[in-house]
Amino acid sequence: MSATAVELLLDTTRRGELHHAIVLHGPSPTTLRETAMGIAKTTECLNGTTGDDCTSCRRVEQRLHPDVHFVEVGGERKMISVEQVREVVNAATMRPYEGRGKVFIIDPADALSVGGSNAMLKTLEEPPRDTFFVLLTRSYDLLLPTIKSRCQQIFVGGDVEIDVELRNAIIETLKRYAANNETVSLLTAAALIAGQDDVKSAIALAGDVLAEAAADGQELAVLREKVGREKILAAADGMLAAIRWLGVNADARLLVEQALSALV
Repeated sequence: MSATAVELLLDTTRRGELHHAIVLHGPSPTTLRETAMGIAKTTECLNGTTGDDCTSCRRVEQRLHPDVHFVEVGGERKMISVEQVREVVNAATMRPYEGRGKVFIIDPADALSVGGSNAMLKTLEEPPRDTFFVLLTRSYDLLLPTIKSRCQQIFVGGDVEIDVELRNAIIETLKRYAANNETVSLLTAAALIAGQDDVKSAIALAGDVLAEAAADGQELAVLREKVGREKILAAADGMLAAIRWLGVNADARLLVEQALSALV
C-alpha cells in the first residue's frame, strides 16, 4: 500500500494537523510550488476538501486571497531581504481576515539572507495561532541549521511515492531502540531501508520520519525524549548526506547505519 507524498501532506492539512513550519524540498520547483499552493487551498477551502473550485480556492490560485502570502525574490534582487521578512513577521501577528488560517509561502527559502533568516527565528519558534510557514527549496543543505531545526522537512519528488508500510516499519524499529536501548534495532532499520528497490526514496523517507520526530511529531515522542532533538536532527541530516554519497559509495546499508549512529 502506498500513497503519494503530496496526497498524505494535503490530507494532514485537511485534518488540521499540519506542522506550523515545514520545508518542502525536492528537484522540481514546479512540483514544490504546486504542493505549496495545494496546502494553501486546503487550508482555506470553504468545503473542507484538499482543494476544489470553491471561491476561496480560486482566489488562492489567482493569488488574491488575503490570508495567503507569497514571499519571493523581487525585481533584480537575488535574496529575500530582511525588510521582506519583517513584513512577514508583522503580518503573522494579525488574525486571519476570512480564512481558517494564514499561510506564508517562502520561495525559494534558500534565498533568505542571513539577516532575514535570523529575523524569522522567533516567529518560527513561537508561531501565532493558525499560522503556517511553507518554505520551498531545491537545496535543503543551503538553509541555516537554525531554520532547519524549527521546521519539519518533507521531500517532494514529483512522482516519488511514500510507502506507508515502510514508514510504519521504520517508526517501529526506532521505537524499539528508544525503549530497549539496543543498537541492533538501528541495524535492523538500516537493513530495512537499504534493502528497498528504490533506496534513495527509502532513505529520503527515513529522513522525513526523523525530521518529523525532531519537530515535535507525536509518533516518535519517545525517541525525542530519549536522545533529544539535536541527535535526531543530526541523523536526519545524515540521511540526506547518504543520498548524496550513494553515487560514490554503493554500500547503502553502511551509509544508513552511519546516519543512524547519530542517535547513539
